[in-house]
Amino acid sequence: MISVMEPGRTRTPPRQRATLVNTRSRETRLALTRAALRLWSEGDFDEAYEASTVTDIANAAGVTRGTFYFHFANKEAILLEMSSATIQAMIDQVEAGTVQDVPLRPLSEQVMTSMARRVVRTPKAAALRAGTLGFAGRADGPTPASPRLSVAFESLLNYGKDRGELNAKLDVEEGAAMLTAVTMEAIIRWGAGDRSASWLAETLRDRAAVVLRGIGHPDGG
Repeated sequence: MISVMEPGRTRTPPRQRATLVNTRSRETRLALTRAALRLWSEGDFDEAYEASTVTDIANAAGVTRGTFYFHFANKEAILLEMSSATIQAMIDQVEAGTVQDVPLRPLSEQVMTSMARRVVRTPKAAALRAGTLGFAGRADGPTPASPRLSVAFESLLNYGKDRGELNAKLDVEEGAAMLTAVTMEAIIRWGAGDRSASWLAETLRDRAAVVLRGIGHPDGG
């Protein structure tokens, strides 16, 4: 059968259609995330989070429940999305620093400063929940699209070893675990109290620097 297009209409190229679909998908995910944060920020975050339903979030975003489930398995997945985005940005920043051959210490400062900036953009209670879910990892493990925080630190430490700025015998997994622990504790302290955004940025930088010094060369170099 020969299809006849309506006069004046042109066929959208497949690649352009795919781009449009991907753009709309990202916009919908962002709309759902923003709608959820608005709902959860009304009054006490924990109470609002527990009381909210998928239907509430979908309605607030102006989409159907089916659309919500197309993008997220449940409301917890939205919090995971928040932490995953922060972690992926850290990994991307390390990769960019690798290309530019940035020394390890300055790159670490840049990465931790950027991380703090992203964390403080969300309500403190949201950052706490997202952190405990995503930054520290889950029993069922991350998906390829949802890396743990330790993965970002492993990439940073591997870069430091490749540059010769860290001990060649360093156990990268253990080093990343230490960085993850001190980072999460700082985020928890920030989220649970009245500490400022600048406190978080400075603390994350300082703690990372201390760990890097401690796991550097045996001779202190």
